[in-house]
Amino acid sequence: MLKQNKTLQPGFNFIELLISITIIALFIGFVGPKFMRLLGKGQKTATESTLKGIAAAIAEYKMDIGRYPNNLEELIKKPENATNWQGPYLSKNESDVGSIPQDPWGQPIQYKLNDRGVNPPFDLYSLGDPEKEDARISYAK
Repeated sequence: MLKQNKTLQPGFNFIELLISITIIALFIGFVGPKFMRLLGKGQKTATESTLKGIAAAIAEYKMDIGRYPNNLEELIKKPENATNWQGPYLSKNESDVGSIPQDPWGQPIQYKLNDRGVNPPFDLYSLGDPEKEDARISYAK
């Protein structure tokens, strides 16, 4: 009768598997945080770009109507008393039809019309990452 040699069986033994898992875990531990930081930076840049696009739409609205909008809905739907409205002023890239643009975290962009004579005439911002304190991202001319 022939003896079977167990060392010739294909596959990994427990030690090889444990070493492989440890190397993968170390790699994820070093690369993961850097990747998450880059992802957060990308979300901030996307938000700044969205704010810039909305600010351009607000400026175009003001040229047509002669005043700033009271809210962002006026950029999408014609106000009742607006005679020179040429909208919608937000493109499909910045807004789904009939909705206010959102930031990458799924929160609506915030808009506040300031009193006459106050500079800037409006505040346009995102609340930013809800998991961070003081994460507000504002549009600045």
